[in-house]
Amino acid sequence: MTRRGFSVSLAGLAGFVSGGRSRIVTLNAIAGVRLPATLVIATTSPEEIGRGLWELRTYRTSSEAGSRLLAARLRALLPNAGIHPTLKSAGRASLTYLIPFEDLTARDRAWTTLTSNPAWTGAQFRSYHFSLYSVA
Repeated sequence: MTRRGFSVSLAGLAGFVSGGRSRIVTLNAIAGVRLPATLVIATTSPEEIGRGLWELRTYRTSSEAGSRLLAARLRALLPNAGIHPTLKSAGRASLTYLIPFEDLTARDRAWTTLTSNPAWTGAQFRSYHFSLYSVA
């Protein structure tokens, strides 16, 4: 799935999962050049989306099996570092996560904690891209 495709499915999935009356929130990129400039999210809690910072992160692996292995590893590692993705999309050889943070300090603390974990060095992926978003 392409990153833009993820953006479209994200809007539909968020609205579907919420089940109630959803409103559209547009997140604007504040950093990152390879991912979409905006994300459109359907939500029943626009005030929650409007707070803090959102990171869209895509990992590329060498195969679909590699993507599944990476997803399992990330499921075990991310929560321990304070990283709690709200949505995940898996493609043939990629994983894309939408991750909320309170602010840049919280994001930096979480990723520093994760990358200092020796188990993180065993997480195998070819590359990753990210963008940061906030409500304008």
